[in-house]
Amino acid sequence: MRTFLFLFFSVQAMNLYDVSREIKSVLKEDKRDVDSFGIKNNKLALVLIDGLGWNISKDIKTSINPRQIDSIFPSITVTVFATLLTAKKPGEHGILGWRIINKENGTIENLMEKLKKENIEVDTYFQNTNSLFIMPEVATKSLMGKLKVIPYFTYWDGLYKFRTALDRSDNDFVFFYIPYVDAASHLYGPNHEVTLNTAKEVVQKIDCISSYFKEKYSILVTADHGHTEITRTIDLKKDKEFMTEMDFPPYGDHRSLMFKGKLPKSLLKYGINVIEGEKVEEILGGNKNKPDYVLIPKDDNIIIYWEDDRKHEFKGSHGGLTEDEMKIPLYLYQ
Repeated sequence: MRTFLFLFFSVQAMNLYDVSREIKSVLKEDKRDVDSFGIKNNKLALVLIDGLGWNISKDIKTSINPRQIDSIFPSITVTVFATLLTAKKPGEHGILGWRIINKENGTIENLMEKLKKENIEVDTYFQNTNSLFIMPEVATKSLMGKLKVIPYFTYWDGLYKFRTALDRSDNDFVFFYIPYVDAASHLYGPNHEVTLNTAKEVVQKIDCISSYFKEKYSILVTADHGHTEITRTIDLKKDKEFMTEMDFPPYGDHRSLMFKGKLPKSLLKYGINVIEGEKVEEILGGNKNKPDYVLIPKDDNIIIYWEDDRKHEFKGSHGGLTEDEMKIPLYLYQ
């Protein structure tokens, strides 16, 4: 059993929220009241390698040594994106995972499916800045509808467009999102050779590019979360006791289930951490879209409920509070 109860925003180590504030302070020339990384250049780049946990990155040889920082909770990509774009905590921007509550309609929506069809606007501080976002073609409909986004179609196309963007003089900020480590880890698990080789290739290629451009840009390379090995999938639709007891379906994600109303006590048999009351607001950093209960598996389980959850069989997953999910690297080139 691998448990790691998150140190909340008031006392925890440096995390991705701090990274977002640091970027904002440089681009907006605000007074820096954060634990500064010592950024030297006025031009910045951020490379987000999806799924690159500290457990994967620590053995990869690079020209500089990374520092260990924390993700945010829930450790879900869309939640991290919202924090990086707004410099707000999850409980302030309210995007708490892929499955969200639509209060107006009284429904639970799949944000991933919604983003395939339309942009969802967030109050981002990148507007009116010379910023460029390089994203996989399938992810160009995102939270970045008001920003300058260019798509890439293969890994090598993405690297080329990243180098080209850094070579230009009109970009004050360049963002490059790379999803391949996450994809491999979901399919094979974080400790599989396919995942480890993918991570090594991506990290060392970015290390090479970043080392070349570090005089012109301060380049931050980090991840949104890591992965933990998954050994068991719990399907709540097959739990008759839960289905009888449930008042309102869960939302959030596989390893960070959220509930409104009454806590289904039948879930306690699965070995979970239950966060409730003031601790919910504390762990999220605010109360926007705050659930009444957050349930986090203690073991290497995922808990599914919705029909589209059954389309994939994950060997690695994230969203919870283990060290493998929460601990990530931060490289700074300058």
